[in-house]
Amino acid sequence: VPGHDSRLGQVINNLLDNARSFSPPGGRVRIAARPLEDGVEVTVEDEGPGIRADQFERIFERFYTDRPDGESFGQNSGLGLSITKQIVEAHRGRIVASNRTRAVKEAGAAPLVLGARFVVRLPKA
Repeated sequence: VPGHDSRLGQVINNLLDNARSFSPPGGRVRIAARPLEDGVEVTVEDEGPGIRADQFERIFERFYTDRPDGESFGQNSGLGLSITKQIVEAHRGRIVASNRTRAVKEAGAAPLVLGARFVVRLPKA
């Protein structure tokens, strides 16, 4: 992947810091990378409360934070994900936020949110 190594490192650090911030004590943060035919994909997942469905794009806005009332996690400035998206896009890549979920057996029940997932795709040279 062509790019500025310290800026791409900042992307990973920002995603890991965000995931650690929103994970409960003892929660896991997972990072994985895999080659794609046209680049590389990096995934960072946490075991936090996830992202509200109407906020998947908004979380990348400067200074935006979404912390449940009374919770002590997620104590960041609201700049990390905005900066991360700017760096990824400057490298001709894409970042997507989603939730990790598990289906619930009750008919019509919403899936259980297991945490957040951020996927970064960067093109190869």
